[in-house]
Amino acid sequence: MLRLSKDLRRDLTFTMPFSNVLHLPFIEKVRATMLAGFSELTLQPQEVQRIIAEELSLKDMKSIAADNGVTISRLDPLCVWNPNWEPKNMNASFIADHAISAGDFFALCSQLGCSHMSLNATFANDTYSHQQQVDYYAAICQRALEHGLICDLEPIPMWGVRTLEQGWEIIRQADSVNGGLVFDTLHFIRSNSTLETLANIPGNKIHCVQVCDGSLPLPTGITLEEDCFRRMWPGQGDFPLQPIISTLSEIGGLHQVGPEVFSDANAAMSAEEVAFACKASLANFSELLE
Repeated sequence: MLRLSKDLRRDLTFTMPFSNVLHLPFIEKVRATMLAGFSELTLQPQEVQRIIAEELSLKDMKSIAADNGVTISRLDPLCVWNPNWEPKNMNASFIADHAISAGDFFALCSQLGCSHMSLNATFANDTYSHQQQVDYYAAICQRALEHGLICDLEPIPMWGVRTLEQGWEIIRQADSVNGGLVFDTLHFIRSNSTLETLANIPGNKIHCVQVCDGSLPLPTGITLEEDCFRRMWPGQGDFPLQPIISTLSEIGGLHQVGPEVFSDANAAMSAEEVAFACKASLANFSELLE
């Protein structure tokens, strides 16, 4: 494992988001997670299907992860939890990649031993009323509960559930025992969500924290869709990350913490380089250190 002057807190769970290791073979994904000192790895369902077709069985994936002290904790994302899920601002390849059925998604979760799942509200902003969103969310939470899964909604400003406040209201009103939030710093900032909103959410309802950095303001001519896949490692950009992490710490919301960095630059990084970038970027925040 890579050593820092101060190590990451042992009482927190640190998770390797799939974004950082998309380019690596499965064994190297696990190795990067282990080298960073993280205990959990997330995967995409379509990524898992490709690994099955090209590399390893689900049994072998689970075994390799366990042998290295890593749990495949979360499958991310499920998009088809509502009938009109197809986004209007993404290409056909994206839609085809994310069209996996809920039944297939739950089967993968079960075989990999996942405890958590993520939802993306990829539908357009004007597709559903607020109450319809609450009802669809409550329904998928019930299905997830039958599979022993925590079902987390991620507010993303380029789609149907845009702000942290909107996402929290859906979760609060659905009142599902296994419901909660994925909190992402990019989406929090780009949606102009506030620390006041964050401070008033129970920390035990934030089940995953994804940290990245970026430019402020959003560069001229860059769309939210483009920006989502041009992220920076925490500490490399302009985002006011420290007060966000401090607020999450104060409310007890630091769960499954990891830097989520979608970037073409990652494709040139080895498992060792990814591990170092992950651990070093989180060391910018005293709340995450011993």
